[in-house]
Amino acid sequence: MDKALSIELEKQFRTLKNVHNAHVDFDQQGEVIAIGVFSDGGRHPKEIKRDVEETFRNLAGYRVNHTKISIVEQSFNSNVVSEDRRVRFLTAYQVQKQNGVIEGFVQLEHNEQIIIESIEAHQFEMELEYIIANATANAIMRIIPEYSIRIDQVKELSMGQVSVIVVTLTVIHRPSGAGSMFVGTVVKAKDLLSSVAKATLDALNRRMDTMI
Repeated sequence: MDKALSIELEKQFRTLKNVHNAHVDFDQQGEVIAIGVFSDGGRHPKEIKRDVEETFRNLAGYRVNHTKISIVEQSFNSNVVSEDRRVRFLTAYQVQKQNGVIEGFVQLEHNEQIIIESIEAHQFEMELEYIIANATANAIMRIIPEYSIRIDQVKELSMGQVSVIVVTLTVIHRPSGAGSMFVGTVVKAKDLLSSVAKATLDALNRRMDTMI
């Protein structure tokens, strides 16, 4: 029954506005493990999540825990960011220091210049994935100093046969105070740190034309 319900849910989710794909996983007890929904970025993730919750309730007969739902934004805009404004990922790594301190390093390239940023934290203060995501954000803020970037969530999401790293972040335009939430995704590679940095960069790279 769960398989049939999963198929029908996925079918209905794909009919939602600005949604192009979806995946639903149940455990052996029939409990929802995760709902992953891919959007084209045309609507705010909160609006899509509300539609997903309502669709689930109508089909399954009960409300799903909203924390089980992940909205993955993918842009299919034909406008390509010019090469001189695109930020390129080089490497991400960690250094174990004394007293349990971890320093996460990220190297990016922009306009043929190498940008290196690092974040230090104890593991009980900040998980390694967040250290790398914040180091990536700090490196990007050196390119777009009029904006501040706050990492909201770093999450690994199972989508069928692959795992996807999803990074949600909030960007604030310092002069105006206007803010927006962006989502970046990348298929998880063996190097988790690189995947996190690339997902963080993915959230912003296609928007660099409007920020620089």
